[in-house]
Formats: sequence, structure tokens, C-alpha cells
Amino acid sequence: MKIRSLRPVRPSPASRGPWARGRARLAALVALVTALCLLLPEPGADLSAPFGPAAALAQSRPIVQPGDTRDTGFHPLSPLLRLFGVDNSRRRTRIEELPPRQQMRPQPTREPARPVVIEVPKEADARSILVVGGALAGELAEGLEATYAEVPSVRVDRLSLADAGLAGAGPGVLVDRIRGAVQGRNRMAAIVILIGSLDVRDIATDSGGAAFRSDAWNAIYGQRVGQLIAAARAQRLPVLWVGLPPPKGVARRADFGHLNTVAKQQVEAANAIYVDVWDVFLDENGGYTSYGPDVAGTRRKLRSDEGIGFTWHGRRKIAFFVERQIARILGSSGSFAFDGVDDDPDFIVLTGRQGAPETILAGGAEAANEPVADTPQYQLIVQGTPIPPQNGRVDDFRAATP
Repeated sequence: MKIRSLRPVRPSPASRGPWARGRARLAALVALVTALCLLLPEPGADLSAPFGPAAALAQSRPIVQPGDTRDTGFHPLSPLLRLFGVDNSRRRTRIEELPPRQQMRPQPTREPARPVVIEVPKEADARSILVVGGALAGELAEGLEATYAEVPSVRVDRLSLADAGLAGAGPGVLVDRIRGAVQGRNRMAAIVILIGSLDVRDIATDSGGAAFRSDAWNAIYGQRVGQLIAAARAQRLPVLWVGLPPPKGVARRADFGHLNTVAKQQVEAANAIYVDVWDVFLDENGGYTSYGPDVAGTRRKLRSDEGIGFTWHGRRKIAFFVERQIARILGSSGSFAFDGVDDDPDFIVLTGRQGAPETILAGGAEAANEPVADTPQYQLIVQGTPIPPQNGRVDDFRAATP
């Protein structure tokens, strides 16, 4: 018995048929034509120039690797397209690489435009608040004008001089201006003073001069503060002295703090109202900051670039704290709480300025009465003996007798 091999028998070329033989010949022809086209130069090229890989190396031109069509305009089917007469002269558009995007720098936050303040018509008998001082006083007056813009019974007037100060020639000019402003005006409600930003300097005297922060300087400056307050109080008007805000810079901040200390002592001695705004414009660590919450609680830029003045939102904020003290005099509705009074320590206005410097309530230790002996109070409080109950009273817990 014969065992045949199980290997597949490959058909002979004769048994494949004419169509199979034709496809094989066509594929061989296409491969040959493609190879010839690759070796031919591009149309329009200089035929006298050397060509091939050796010529490319000689001319320092990169050799295009198979499959690398970058920057060559080569199309894989271009030989066949040229063979069949198809125009392939259109080149691909090269997409230029864009330069790397530069790192976006954070744009500074632009403050909103200053709102337009429209004041309502003021009443004929409207009370006037006079703001006196230097450049900062003018900014404070601008904030107060916006605060009272819708209050017809209150008007804000300003008496601010850009070079006003107390360490220069003295308060003589400003005192005269204050007296002229308040004289004959019956509807003046209060005077607000903000001055001192230009007083970080020596004071010239007849004997030479007093150095800043010296004892002589403190005495002269305090005296001038008192003269300015006295001129404002000549018509028995309430006076509010606004302390300087903290400026930019550690040294300057210490100087402004010294000015506030000297001025506050004189203001309290003259029984005027001192408005402290120092901590209002500091950050949580006690340092200077240009930004902070405005009167609506939104974080805004409050200080100007030089670190002394205010922006629009800063003016509204300092005016907010001054207005709270003015409200103690005018009342929340703007109606005047009391007319000017003499500095009588027995006259105390609960809604206005403090009339007396006393801080201890009546009935202290010196006013305590000694207990009287042989009284029910002495027996109960001092001796601790309970008071005998009364028959028929609620606290009579004795058993009823039969």
C-alpha cells in the first residue's frame, strides 16, 4: 500500500490562466517605471548638472530618505501621474510653524471709572460741614460730598490749601480763613480738620529752630494745634480732628504716627472729637497696603501711587468713618441734634461729643454708705442671720400648729 504526501501541490504557471499572468506582468512593469521615474530629474532641471546621491552630498544637500516627503513636494504617485499625463505641478502649501507663544503676563487690574455723583438740591436752611486742611482735606471733602449727595439737609463746604501745614509759617493764615468762613453763618453744623501731611520737618523759631520730634518741637506743634481748634471753636461749633492715614514707607509711617500722637493729646485736651483712621488702612499684619475693602466690602485700590493720598474708593472709605462721628452730632437723618453749647462739664449730650472727661460712674467706692447696725438689712447681709418669717406670708414654711 502506497502512502502519498500531504504537502499541497503548487499549481504550475500554465494552470494559472491568462488573467493571473497578465496581472503579474503589469505589476512588474509598474515597478520598473516607478524606479526609472525616481531616478529621472525633475522637469525643468539642469540636465548638465550632476545628479544622484553623490551629487547631493557634494552640494551639501540633504538626501531625502524613502518615505520622507517633508519640504520636498514629493508625491508617492507622481511617477504614475506623469506616466498617464496627469499634471502634478501644484505643490503642497507649506504650513509655517508659529513661534512659541510668549508667556502671558498678568495684566494690571484696571480700576473702574469714577462714578458720577449727582447731588440733590439742598434746602435753603441746610446745615453746612466745613472741611479744613491740606490736600488730604480736599480728598476727604470729596468723599463727604458723595456721602451726603442725597441728603438735602446737609451741605459740605471745603477750605483746603495744597500747602497748608502747622510746621511751616504757623496756622495764622488758616486761622484767619476759618474765622472768616464761620463768622456770620448760623447754619454751620461742624468743622472737620485734616492736616499734617507736610509737617514732617523742623519748626523755625526766633532762637534758631526746633528739630522734628524734639521736646521743643512737640510743644510748639501742640500749641499750634490748639490755636487751630480754638479758632474753630470760636463760634461754639463741634470740631472733629481726623488723624493722618498710614503712608507708604516705614520711616514716613513712624513720622506720621508721631504727628498723630501729638495732635491727639491736644484734641482730647480741647474736648474735641478725634477720628482715628490709622488701622483702617493697614493690612492684617499691621503693614501698609494700597488695597482693601471699600465701603461695600469689595476689594479695591484705596491709596494713590505715592502712598499718601487716596483713590476714589479710598476717599469714600475715609469719609465713611468721619460721617459716623458726624452722625452723632447731626443724627442719622441729617437733622441737627443740638446747637452749640458752652464747655460745661455738667452738660453731656448723649448723641454728640463728650462734655466731661470723667470716666467713672457716680456711686463709686468713696460714695458707699456704711451699714446701720440693728437693722434687718444689717442682720441679713452683714451677719447672715435670716429674717424671721411672718405668719401667713408665702415664705412661711413652718408647720401649722394644731
